[in-house]
Amino acid sequence: MFKTIKNFLTVSIKRQLILGIAFVHIVMMSLFVFDLVSKEKSFLNKQLQKKAISLSKILASNSQVWLLANDYVGLKEVVESIKTHPHVEDILIINPQGQIVAHSNVKFIGKYISDKKSIELLYSHHFSKTIFENNSIIDAASPILRDTQFIGWARVILNKKEINESMAKVTIDGLLYTIVAIILGIIFAYFIANSMSNSIFKIINAIKKTKETEQKHSTNLDRKDEIGILSREFDSMIDTIQQQHQFINSLIDSTPDLIFVKGYKNQAGVYLSCNNAFCEFMGKKKVEILGKTDFELLDKDVAKFFQEKDEQILKEQKSIKNEEWVTYPDGSKVLLETLKTPLYDTNNIFLGVLGVSRNITKKYEIQKELDKKNMIIFQQSKLASLGEMIGNIAHQWRQPLSTISTLASGIKLQKELNLITDEELNKELDNIVFTTQYLSKTIDDFRNFLIHSNNKEEIFYLKEVLEQIKKLMKPALDNNFIKLIIENDDTIKINAIANELVQTLLNLINNAKDALKESNIENKIIIIKTKKIDKNNIEIILLDNGGGIKESIIQRIFEPYFTTKHRSQGTGIGLYMVLQIVTKSLDGTIEVANEEFEYKGIKYKGAKFKILLPLSKN
Repeated sequence: MFKTIKNFLTVSIKRQLILGIAFVHIVMMSLFVFDLVSKEKSFLNKQLQKKAISLSKILASNSQVWLLANDYVGLKEVVESIKTHPHVEDILIINPQGQIVAHSNVKFIGKYISDKKSIELLYSHHFSKTIFENNSIIDAASPILRDTQFIGWARVILNKKEINESMAKVTIDGLLYTIVAIILGIIFAYFIANSMSNSIFKIINAIKKTKETEQKHSTNLDRKDEIGILSREFDSMIDTIQQQHQFINSLIDSTPDLIFVKGYKNQAGVYLSCNNAFCEFMGKKKVEILGKTDFELLDKDVAKFFQEKDEQILKEQKSIKNEEWVTYPDGSKVLLETLKTPLYDTNNIFLGVLGVSRNITKKYEIQKELDKKNMIIFQQSKLASLGEMIGNIAHQWRQPLSTISTLASGIKLQKELNLITDEELNKELDNIVFTTQYLSKTIDDFRNFLIHSNNKEEIFYLKEVLEQIKKLMKPALDNNFIKLIIENDDTIKINAIANELVQTLLNLINNAKDALKESNIENKIIIIKTKKIDKNNIEIILLDNGGGIKESIIQRIFEPYFTTKHRSQGTGIGLYMVLQIVTKSLDGTIEVANEEFEYKGIKYKGAKFKILLPLSKN
């Protein structure tokens, strides 16, 4: 019931205004009439009360002599004379014993008073007073005195008939005035409310038309009041929104990306909006696309693919990205990268899908070319590393081969001169065997490096890789009087392609070796430090004391083909491949900086390479 009343009162401003003004008129006029009647009644009652007391005094004064003489005829004449006054209901004179000695109604003469008010009057103070009053009568009494001697009471009872009739007339008139005021107020309120509501409805209709047609619809209100201000502000707001809408549409239509919106709240995946690039892709005009589904516009297989992606968004409630080759109406094929995002209303109810597709065909082709170039660079880097290894082996074999040659020549000469015994021959042959075993071990180390040159991930101890690198680099480093120091956490195991890590560290060590060869430092060192930085990642730091890299070029050393060496000495691909392997293959990061450090109490300065790697890419 309360809800029904509330709905009735709040459904319309016009109704609220009319009922509000009517209610105010009812309350105000009712209060006015009530106050007027109350004051008028109070005034008339006071006048009647004064008249009653005045008549009782006259009655007391005129009956004094007749009461002392016990002249009842004279008292009757006095009573009859007072009775002729208006409003008089009853007149009586009472002696001190409470006997009625005169009355306007003769049947009460001689009787004694018995009512409570009359008895209280006999024993009350002797002055004029009102002893009783109600809506019908006023009973006033004055003492009858001879000098100061009390000889009785003179009472006059006046009726209020005339007052009540007058009050009834005033009340009726007041109600009539109230009704007229209410009717006039309602009429006035109706015209005001009608003017206001009509203006408001014009604004509402303008809003609806603007919403439905997406075109500006002005309110066209010529008012100076607050509704006029609201109307003008609304028109101004619509102008601003229209400009912003046109700007956004122009912006969206000018972008080469395909942009579209599909609705799923009340529509089964129909297109709600799209830009010019999407229309070009579909080979249709915008009006031919909007309001239709993929199945109405595309091949069944393509439409089904798009629908599955939309259903995936609805199920997972998150954005998805996919790449797909599509054919334009002119027959050209392009690779589109599409990002689809779910749209929700303020109540988090799924509305539809916003899609943005970008033509990445050129990017794809460039990436293919880049991958080819990187593969060539990688092979060049690998060949360069092999060249370094072969150079190391050649250097490592030079002295043993010289020893074998010397021993063989000596044995031959001594044999020709019969200067060698069997015991000495065996000893020299043992030396040759020992030297060839050393050469074989060198070949084994190189073969192990090549055996691990595969692209399969495996779990291995980091110390094994570092030991292999130390063996491979030892001859080249020893030849240049460079000491390789390894400070390793032997417990570190890593899941990666071992050869890629070996190639990375070999490139960095060779780079440091070349820098140290050109320096005049007495104690040349390269330090490799490894440690776990948390449960999932490790840190590898390579330091040298070659003085560091020039600040002007330090940011460029990872660029392909950038080198500070002579063309005959460097290709500029070593550090570039280090960056590619660390970031793309090993999923790590690499940084370079010049740093001062201390080793065995001596301060050095050189280049610092810091590599961060995950223990496993998974």
